[in-house]
Amino acid sequence: MAKTEEKDLDLEELVASVTQSTDEEQTAEHEEVSDLKEEAESEGQRIDILNLPPRRTVHDGARTGFRLRWNGILVRFIILTVIVLAGISYIMLYTDVPSLFPDLF
Repeated sequence: MAKTEEKDLDLEELVASVTQSTDEEQTAEHEEVSDLKEEAESEGQRIDILNLPPRRTVHDGARTGFRLRWNGILVRFIILTVIVLAGISYIMLYTDVPSLFPDLF
């Protein structure tokens, strides 16, 4: 039993040293962060993290007019419209449909 007790004590000492060192590291990091915040506040500087240009300079560029994006839906609509108009013009020009309805034409 003496060996297990010694191992237990050694383990407790290791855990205590690890927790103590992490506590010291955390307090050191906290102190560094607070020092940096105090320096920034005392100097009155504001740090721009993203380093982006102002919105006005981005959006005041040369404005383009209407831009047409050719996606599948628009192409399909144009093709369908051309086919329907071609069909209607064929019926109107080369069949007897206009003569069947003289009042309309």
